Amino acid sequence: MKSLLFLGTGSVLHATGERNLGRLGGLIHRMPWVAWASLVGVLAIAGLPPLNGFASEWLLLQSFLFADRIPHEFVNLLIPMSMAVVALAASLAGYVMVKFFGVIFLGQPRERSLASAHDCGLLERLGLVWLALGCVALGLAPVQVLGALSQVTRQLTGISLSQQGGPWWLLAPVPARQVSYGPLIFFLAIALVVVLTVVGVRLFYHQRVRRGPAWDCGFGGLTPRMQDTAEGFGQPIRNIFQSFFSIERELPTPFDHAPHYRIRITDRIWRGLYQPLGRLVHRLADAVAVLQQGRISVYLLYGFGTLIVLLALALAS
Repeated sequence: MKSLLFLGTGSVLHATGERNLGRLGGLIHRMPWVAWASLVGVLAIAGLPPLNGFASEWLLLQSFLFADRIPHEFVNLLIPMSMAVVALAASLAGYVMVKFFGVIFLGQPRERSLASAHDCGLLERLGLVWLALGCVALGLAPVQVLGALSQVTRQLTGISLSQQGGPWWLLAPVPARQVSYGPLIFFLAIALVVVLTVVGVRLFYHQRVRRGPAWDCGFGGLTPRMQDTAEGFGQPIRNIFQSFFSIERELPTPFDHAPHYRIRITDRIWRGLYQPLGRLVHRLADAVAVLQQGRISVYLLYGFGTLIVLLALALAS
């Protein structure tokens, strides 16, 4: 699913030449192949069933639920926190993926240059489609994948991942099967609901459907400026987690002739931890670089001095 999203992003970049997320939009009409394939990757990485992202998160959460059998109290104390972190990561992944797909493919184009955007070629389509099919296949048949991986884990750790005595269509985290997940049953249920909905609409409401212009909240002539931007979409998350970031805002005043709004977000950990360590390493490297004179005679003197010190230590011991 990550490879699929990377390739989809590369196709958008190749077709539009635009790296700014806030300048894209409405590409589902000009790049349908990339849009639908990216939608599969978005749903998968957001952890929605019946795709592979949900199967992996399901096994991870079930392992936390049944981890009370571990005979270590400290580990048992960390299990609820770990479950909360996993749930938060899954929620944020879904939020980010909605922003990613909605800003790029939905709505109207935000730039005139997007009118010349073209869909991906045949080879690009093959690369996207087989990865999308892989997400679907891994989501519908996780038991078979675990059975194939169990041969590797059995050789390395002596523990098998395959479930014992369970049906091939049911993903059970433990042999006791307190809680199980049937991806094929879930997929068939979704497909049945969709089919019944479509058939019901066509049979009972087809004659009552009337086509008309979309309601535009009382404003005539909707433009891309009225759409939610990428920055506006991510503003609630920035407000919630602003304590983890260093946010610098430049706000306009009523007296500015050309008012503009600018925001700069940096990582507190990067500025408070990694940058000071980097400067310290550079200073130490500059101090040690003094020893490097580029002369063989000086290097021989270093070796001779080291030998004398080692001999002195040996005699002293």
